[in-house]
Amino acid sequence: MSQTTAPAIPADVLGEAVGRIAGFAALSLHESFPHLDLDQLAETFTRPCAVDMIGARFLAGLDSGLPAGEAAAAAGTALMRGWADARLAARAQLDAEAEAEAPTA
Repeated sequence: MSQTTAPAIPADVLGEAVGRIAGFAALSLHESFPHLDLDQLAETFTRPCAVDMIGARFLAGLDSGLPAGEAAAAAGTALMRGWADARLAARAQLDAEAEAEAPTA
C-alpha cells in the first residue's frame, strides 16, 4: 500500500500562498460584486476553517503535479464555490423560515 505525501514546501511559503489565495479570492468577489464588503470577505476567507481548506486544496494540487499557479487557482475557486454554496443555503433557509412564519390568507 503506497502512501501519498504532500510535496516539501516550507511553512512560510505555504502561509504566504494561502494568504494570497484568500486575498485574491476576496478581491475577485468584491470586484465582481461591489456590494460585497471587501473586509468582511477577507475576514471570512482567513478564518481557520477556510485557511485549512485552502492549504489542503493547494497542497493536494501540488501533490497531483499541478504548477503552483494552477494549484492556487483551484484552491481559490473551491473557496469561492464553497462560500457561494453556503451563502445560497443560508438564504434559502431564511426564505423558508419567513414563508413558514407568514400568515396565510
